[in-house]
Parts: sequence; C-alpha cells; structure tokens
Amino acid sequence: MLLLYFFIVFLAAVIVSFFMGKYSKSFSLIVLGLLTVFFVIYSFVKFYNYNGKIISKYSFLLASFTSSNHSITVNINFSLGLTGFTDLLIITALLVSIFSIIIGNKENGGIFFGLLMFAGYGLTGLFAMRDFLFFFIFWEIVLIPIFFLIARYGSVNKEKISIKFFIYTHVGSLFLLLSIFTLSTYYFIKYSIFTFQIADLMSLSFQSSIPLFALYFSFFGFLLAFFIKLPSFPLHSWLADTYTSSPFSGTVMLSGGLVTMAGYGLLGVLYPVTSLFPKTLVYFIILLGLVSLVYFGLVAMFQTNLKRMIAYTSAAEMSFVTIAFGTAILSTGYVRVLDLSGGMFQTFSHVFVASLAFSALYFIYKRTHTMEIYGLGGLYHKMPLASTFFLASFLASLGLPSLAGFIGEFSITVSSFQTIGLFTVIIIFGLILVAAYLIWGAQRSLFGFYNEKLGELKDLNKIEFTILFFILISSIFVGVYPTLFFKILSLYATHLGGLI
Repeated sequence: MLLLYFFIVFLAAVIVSFFMGKYSKSFSLIVLGLLTVFFVIYSFVKFYNYNGKIISKYSFLLASFTSSNHSITVNINFSLGLTGFTDLLIITALLVSIFSIIIGNKENGGIFFGLLMFAGYGLTGLFAMRDFLFFFIFWEIVLIPIFFLIARYGSVNKEKISIKFFIYTHVGSLFLLLSIFTLSTYYFIKYSIFTFQIADLMSLSFQSSIPLFALYFSFFGFLLAFFIKLPSFPLHSWLADTYTSSPFSGTVMLSGGLVTMAGYGLLGVLYPVTSLFPKTLVYFIILLGLVSLVYFGLVAMFQTNLKRMIAYTSAAEMSFVTIAFGTAILSTGYVRVLDLSGGMFQTFSHVFVASLAFSALYFIYKRTHTMEIYGLGGLYHKMPLASTFFLASFLASLGLPSLAGFIGEFSITVSSFQTIGLFTVIIIFGLILVAAYLIWGAQRSLFGFYNEKLGELKDLNKIEFTILFFILISSIFVGVYPTLFFKILSLYATHLGGLI
C-alpha cells in the first residue's frame, strides 16, 4: 500500500511543479530528495530477506465483467510489484531525475522542470507496473515530455529532430502495443479471460500454446521497441541528433532514462519466455550486440563533437546488455545467472556514468561555449576541477575498476566467454576501441597547450562542484561496493534462470 501512496504523492508533485514558476526547480529537488530517501529506506526494509521473487504486490480492480453464463470474463487491474531489478531501477530513475533537474537553468521556468518531473514519474511507474496496459501508458508518459523538452528547449534544428525522435520512438511503441494486444487476444481465445497482466501474458505455458506466427510477431514487436530505445544498430539514427539538440537536462534524462527502459524490457519483461526463441534469432541478437559495440566505437572515434562522442559511447556501453540478453538465453546454471546479473547491473550503473559525463560537459560548455574537441585544448590549466570530473567520466566509461562501469562489463565479458568462446575477442576489441577514442578525446580537450582563443575561464563554483561530486561519489560507491546491488540482482536472476 505504501508503494501506491508513493506514486500518488509523486503525481501530485509533478502537477504542482508546472505551476511553481521560478521556485519549480527548488520545489522539484526537495520533493525528489524526500521521495528518494523514503524509497531507499522502504527498499532496505522490504529487500532485507529478499528471495528473488516479486514482492510489494498491490492490485486494484478497475473494471470487471463476467457474462451471464460465466463463459467470458474481463478484468482490468492496476497492479504494482517490485523485483530486485525494478527496485534498483526506480532508485536510479529518481536519482537521474535529480541529476537532470539540478543542472537545469532556473530561468527556464515551471514548464521545463515540470516536464522533467513528468518524465521521471513515467520511469518510476513503468518499472513498478505489473499490468501491460499501464506498462504501455507509462512507457508513453516518458516519451511525451522528452519530445516537448527537445521541441521547446532544444538547440539547432530542434523541431525537425524532435519529430524524428517522435517518429522513431512511436513506431516502436506501435509494435509494442500490437504485441501486447496479440498476446491478450490469444489469452482470451484460450481461457475466455480478457486480461493484460504481465504474469499471465508472459507465461511459458500460455505462449507455447499459441500459433507460431502470432508468437513470433509478438517477439518482433517487443524486440523492435526495446532495441530502438537501447538503441541498437541499425535502429540508432535518432541517437546522436537527439542527444546533441536536447538541452543538457534532457540529455541526462535520455541517457539515464530511455536506455534503462530498454534494458528492463529485455531482461525484466521479455526474458522469461526467451526459451521459445528460435536459435537463429538468439544468435542474431548476440551478433547484433557484438556489431553494435564495435560499430558505435568506430563511429565515436570519428566524432569531433564531445556530446556526440559521449552519445555513441553510451550506445556502445549498452551493447553489453544486448550481448548479455542473448548469451543468457543459451547459457545454463550459474553462468546464466552471471549473464543476467551483469546485464542488469550494466543497465542501472550506466545511469551514473552517463550523468557524470553530460553534467561535467555542461559546466565546461557554459564557460567555453563549444563542445568541439578541436575548439578546446589544455582545459586542465584553467579548469582543473571540471576537467577532473570530466576525465573521471571517461575512465568510468572505459570500465576502470572502482567506478560504476567496470562490474557490469567485466561480468558480461567473463560469462559470455562460457557461451560464445573465442567470439569474446570481439568484445575485447570493442573495449579497446572505447579506451582508444576516450583517451584521445581527453588528450585533445583537457591536456596539451591551452587554446588562448577561449580567454580566461573560471573553474567550477561551490554548487557545481557539489553537484558533480555527488554524482561521482555515487558512481564510486556503485563500483567499490557492488555486492549490495549485485546480491539482489543475482537472487532475482537465479529466480529467472529457473534455479529456485
């Protein structure tokens, strides 16, 4: 019941934030801070003796109908529930909302911060829903405010790019909706019960009984929607333009929000029925992850704009989730658990890496008015604090131990070797690519001779330093003490893997 009250209070805060004007930023941060503290405490209590299954269940019957002869039943439920995976994702959704709002320009007003709050509310709701009808509603809730953030507050070609983003994401949403209705229809045909409950529609016993063409169509719809959000090659062409045009607050929400939606969709929603995937499809998914990792690394290497480089870096890092998803289908026992746990860890830890990178770049851009690598140079001479935080984000992206990016990538690489053998060399090559272009980017922009055309630059003020320090400490905490999170994810992965 507390989980329901949490969402009611959050929704009320979202509505109020639109009308707070110049106080909207402060109001939003206070509310989000309180909600985050409450949810972290709630999580510690609820997950103290976690067994890997769904807990904190709540279901409210919105509509019910049974025909006179009891042959047809219609049930529409508002259902909530948490797993070890979704609990961590809700916490990161709250944190990424704070990160995006805290770097926002106060002068943008209530609508700007209200949209960010609305997107954060959509994320938290999506992860808690146990009914596909409301899952889809919250899926759309996340996309709508981000579209308006780009269209209204974006930079170059913001109208064109926002429409491109809208088309891409809603094509995926359309197929997601069609897949949900396909499963719901066949469930009705089989059991005479019309429902959208995820537990019912994603049941192996049910899906194995429906016609193959319907089953494969539903798989296609889910995979298309999730791979667009990830994004995966070749469904990524919206990525760089959207990240570049979006205001930095919107970019943080994109990199920390949309990718977690995709990771959750693959590992938390679709995985329970992947034993029905044809082997050809599984090998194609693994190949897609490997190709995406190398392709995004190569593309990032040739970027001269730091924001575009980080955007492709983000996509390369999330390619590990695709690889983990594919190899987990083929693996067995505790190798499967490591695959799943690594993919889940990569999904939520990526939020801290991307948030630090885009936030540090934002404070550099405020002073230099450029994100071009060749327009910078020697920033360490004038802005040692900002440069240090930016360099730390690069080190986290390339998977340096003790930072958030290491655990997931290492787990996936080790477990993948058990499944795909020497093809793991491609993963190693991808990691080398990531390290190469990030070191090159840091060397060109942060070190060397100072570009005098930039003039006199001031380093971070106390507030900006505190913001970046908070994000960096969060990243270090996840990297240095991963057991706290990995244990919960492993228990859930063990349950998914059929070992309990």
